[in-house]
Amino acid sequence: MKIMMNSGSVFLRYLLPLALTLAAGCHPMKGPERLKKCSSIEDAIRQREEVQFLCLDNASLTGIPVADLSKMPRLVQLSARKARLAGIPPDISDLKGLAYLDFSQTGIKSIPDSIGKMSNLRQLRLSGNELQGLPAGIGGLVSLTYLNLDRNKLASLPPETGKLANLKWLRLNGNQLTGLPPEIGGLVNLERLYLEGNKLKDLPAEAGKLKKLTDLDLGGNQLTAFPPCVLQLQKLARLDLDANMLTGLSDDIGKLTSLKVLSLRGNRLSEEAKDRIEQLLPDCLVIF
Repeated sequence: MKIMMNSGSVFLRYLLPLALTLAAGCHPMKGPERLKKCSSIEDAIRQREEVQFLCLDNASLTGIPVADLSKMPRLVQLSARKARLAGIPPDISDLKGLAYLDFSQTGIKSIPDSIGKMSNLRQLRLSGNELQGLPAGIGGLVSLTYLNLDRNKLASLPPETGKLANLKWLRLNGNQLTGLPPEIGGLVNLERLYLEGNKLKDLPAEAGKLKKLTDLDLGGNQLTAFPPCVLQLQKLARLDLDANMLTGLSDDIGKLTSLKVLSLRGNRLSEEAKDRIEQLLPDCLVIF
C-alpha cells in the first residue's frame, strides 16, 4: 500500500480520526442503557409491566410471540440476533413502542410490508440474512435514523426507501446492488452511506442531493468513472473508492474541500494520475 502524505502529523490529523470513524461505522451508538432487561420470553412475561429490553440473542425460537410482547407497555428494545427464525411475523407492527429492533443473522428471507407501521422505530438491524428485496412499506419508518442491511442478497431498493427522511446512517455493504433508485435523493439527513462490495457502475444524479453526507464507501464495486454527483457533496470527509476500475479522476475532485481521506487502492491509476490527484487535494490523505 502506498500512501501519499501531503502534510505533517498525519496520524493525529487523519489516521486517528479515520480509525474512530471506522469504529463508529460498525457501532453507531450503544443501545439504551440501564433499561430493565430480560433474557427470556418467560421472564419478560412475568415482568411485563417493567421490562424495557428483551434480549433473545442466540435463542432457540419457533417464532416471535407478538401477542405476549404487545402486552408489555414499556418495551422499547427487542434483539433476537443469531436466533434462527422462519420469518418476521406480519403482526410485528403491533409492537408500536419499539425504538430498536435487531433481527441480524437470523436467516430471514423477507420482511412484511406491515413493518412500515412501526413509526417509532429508530434503529433497524437486519444484517447477515437472506433478504432479496424490501417491501414498499419500509418507507413508513419515518423515525428511522439507522438501517443496517449489510450482507444480504439485495439487487435493488424500492423507491419508497427515499421516504426515510430522518435516516442518518445506511449500511448496504455486501449485497448485489446494480444501482440505486433516484429517490435516494430524498434521504436529506443522511450522513453515512456504505455500499462496499456491490455491483454498482454509477450513482444516480439525485445522490448529489445528500448534502449532509460525510462518509461514502463505494469500495469493491464496478466503477469505471468517478460519479459526477459526488462533486456536489461538499461536506464529504471520507471517500472510499478501493477495488474499482478507475483509471483517473476529474480535476474537479479538488472542489471537495472538506475531504480528509480518499482511498483508491486496487484501481488502475498511473503514477501520473496519482501525482495529479495529490496535487488537487493538498489537504487530504490519499491512499493508493
